[in-house]
Amino acid sequence: MIRLFFFIPCVLSLFFLIISPCPAFAKEYCIAMITWRGETIAEKGFIDELDSSIHDIALTKYNAGQDDFRLQKIITRIQNNPVDIIYVFGTTATKAVLLRIKDTPVVFNIVSRPVGSGIIASWESSKNNATGASNKVSAINQLKTLKKVINYKRLGIIYNPKEQNSVIQRNNVKRLEDRLNFSLKEYRISREQDILQILPQMKGKVDAVFLPADSMIKFLGKKIMEIVNKYKIPSLSSVGSMVPEDCVLLGFVPKYYELGRLAARKAILILNGKNPSDIPSSALDYYNISVNMKTARKINIQIPMSVLVMANQIVR
Repeated sequence: MIRLFFFIPCVLSLFFLIISPCPAFAKEYCIAMITWRGETIAEKGFIDELDSSIHDIALTKYNAGQDDFRLQKIITRIQNNPVDIIYVFGTTATKAVLLRIKDTPVVFNIVSRPVGSGIIASWESSKNNATGASNKVSAINQLKTLKKVINYKRLGIIYNPKEQNSVIQRNNVKRLEDRLNFSLKEYRISREQDILQILPQMKGKVDAVFLPADSMIKFLGKKIMEIVNKYKIPSLSSVGSMVPEDCVLLGFVPKYYELGRLAARKAILILNGKNPSDIPSSALDYYNISVNMKTARKINIQIPMSVLVMANQIVR
């Protein structure tokens, strides 16, 4: 049985309630769970897999709320109340944790480029106190899928230049220009105000839009897609939930729930005595294709049967 505890910030004062992340009555293991923008289905997968394999776990949940200051307070609190494992979601939060915590095992999740972002030395060995699960997806397979829907020559990418993971994905797409015969047009969004200032520039300038896996892009997804769909631009996202929730046309993504289970299996190895640096980090070898038929009708796009028969999710 997993016992859940919550680290709750006081809204008015920004101080925190005094809650021990590792209660005295926990029999064996204490895990701190840090999310960057709140819980996702990935955390449910992590908890479910742990619950089926390891019992008597005290799990304390911390939500950084996309706030660097709050994240640093969370890290300090964990340093003062040691745990057996730290689970952390996303590139930004993982890098912040590893910068300050060098001994406690860290299991990361939903980090699309863990080697490129410097979180681990290699997929085989992190050479540090971390291991984890990556939501890495082949950019060429994503863009080939989008090509089946529209033979774009001008591809727009909406990304956050302040997020290293987002920049890495932009670079991967840029390298495919000649191979897939398109030119890349960049639209940089680093705050909500940028949406109305920058995205209207897409009108008549791009044939399709790619949205990389990025916490801020997902957070602003509804506002971004209002403009993209207004201009009837076909879109593909690396965040699967943006298809049903934000009306993105296509998604080509790993399943977050399964990534959570994959991260939990690495945590279980650590709890059984294995060193994180000896546990290879990995990604899933299968992906989900999502199609939003409501969006297709709205922007007057015909989805080919070859895409529909491969789709794991069709939003009607």
